[in-house]
Parts: sequence; structure tokens; C-alpha cells
Amino acid sequence: MDRNEDLSPRLQTVASLIPCCETVADVGSDHGKLGVFCLRENVCKKVIATDIHELPAMRTKKRMIEENFEKRSEVLVTDGLKGVPLSSDMTAVIAGMGGLEICKILSAALHFEKPVPKGMSFVIQPQRSFYEVRDFLSKNGFSIQDEKISLERGHFYVVIFAVYNGVAYDLSGEELFLGPLILKNRPQYYEEYIAHEEKLMKKRALGEEKCAELLKNWEKYL
Repeated sequence: MDRNEDLSPRLQTVASLIPCCETVADVGSDHGKLGVFCLRENVCKKVIATDIHELPAMRTKKRMIEENFEKRSEVLVTDGLKGVPLSSDMTAVIAGMGGLEICKILSAALHFEKPVPKGMSFVIQPQRSFYEVRDFLSKNGFSIQDEKISLERGHFYVVIFAVYNGVAYDLSGEELFLGPLILKNRPQYYEEYIAHEEKLMKKRALGEEKCAELLKNWEKYL
């Protein structure tokens, strides 16, 4: 039996960036699929799954019970990471939601009574607003250490792995738009992704000067 059978290509890419750790916090868990995978594969000892709505949280809890992971999991009805005991040996997964919402969740966590500790890692998969997400990460001390591209049903998804160290840094315009590690490592689907982004940039360049500037040197990304 394929142990990845419950994970879509997007979630498989997300899972591939989760390091072995004590606890995985799955924010907005998708029926608990990713959490079950992490426990089954011993990626972590415990999963804390959160959802802002009670019904999805109940589905996740039901799935954990069915998979006999009730003792190794906790399901919270909460907003983002609120109420989650954050630690340096935890990886928080925030995937499948808008980039601005992800920034909001991270910003809130930085201002908790016990805020994000140094060394805590994050796997982030925004549906949109990649520029804003990378801008937030760099300005707030989340070191981007890896990025991957996933292709599912004709749609590209970018997954970012970052570790909080509290040290702010600058990213160039091209790094904010396309990803510093995507440009450096040229991961799987790079060429197709760059071709796709070029089409989007041409549309945005009509009203955004920074996109027009990026297009002037686009050949260097090919």
C-alpha cells in the first residue's frame, strides 16, 4: 500500500519539507490527512491540529481516532496557533490558505504571551500573495531555507520552509516575487513555473512598475 495515498501532490510536497521533530502543529488541518501521515511515518511524536471551525476539527479528531492516533494527537478549535504551546522542536504547517491570512497568523504568534521561539520551523504554502509572504518572513526574522514547487491539476503551488531566528534581512524584488531558493536551486517544475509566472507578470506589468522592471531581465531566469 502506498503510504502517500491519502496525500495530494500538493500535500506530498508540503510533507517532504517537514523535518523530523517533536511536534507538528497543523494549522487548518485538511481532515487530518497530513497529521496522520506525519504520525504514521514517525516524522514527529505528536500532532496538534487546529481549525477555526468546529466541524472540520471534529472530522480531524474522528480521523485520528480511526487511525489509532488519539493518544499522539490533540485537536483544537482555535484561530491559527492561538493556544498552541510553541517550542523550538516544533514545526508549524500553515498550508492551503491565502498569503495575507498566513501573515496574520504568524504576526499574531509573534505577539503571544509566549511568542514564537528561536529555532521553531515553519512549512508554509500560500495560495496567493507570495510577494507579501516572503516580505513578511524576511522583515520579521524567518529565515527561508528551502522552497519547492508542486503541480496539481494544472495549478502550481509553492511551499516554503523557514526557521525563525529573529534576524531581519532583505530580499531583492526578484526574490520576493519568485523565491530566493527557487531561483537558487531550480527545483522540480522550475521551467514550467517560470513560464507560467512570465505570463502573469506580463499582465501585471501593465499596472505595476516593479513587475515591468522584472520582465526586462526575464531571460536570466530561463
